[in-house]
Amino acid sequence: MLIAGSAKDVYDFVNEADRWVDRLPHVARVRFEEPAPGLQVLEMDTRAKDGSTHTTKSYRVTFPHRAIAYKQVTLPALMTLHTGLWTFEEYPRGVAATSQHTVVLDPDNIRRILGPDATVEDAREYVQGALSTNSRATLGHARAYAEKSR
Repeated sequence: MLIAGSAKDVYDFVNEADRWVDRLPHVARVRFEEPAPGLQVLEMDTRAKDGSTHTTKSYRVTFPHRAIAYKQVTLPALMTLHTGLWTFEEYPRGVAATSQHTVVLDPDNIRRILGPDATVEDAREYVQGALSTNSRATLGHARAYAEKSR
């Protein structure tokens, strides 16, 4: 996503996860710690499209104004692994902000979560849709924040 603002402002929005419950409608609860500068622990409840919530816990490593890498250690039932990377690159026209996910699905939970006829492809689409929706929403709010700050 190209944002007409500074990398610092976009980064700050994503970095300040302790404020997400007030800034992001899909976040219901946040517990945030930064035991050392640049090392974060983020536990949150996220709302799904159906209104249900699920808890995740992530360890995050921040690279000020450039990137935030994370690994989830408490995962939704459809995943056995989830890592991610937020990046923020400043250009003359604005900031290119991205969110990348690496996921391993849990085949043993697919039918329990998505129904008796669900396939691995159904789970892939469901997880990709949920992660993409939340990432786009976060970046959309980060864009509004950064462009307002400009």
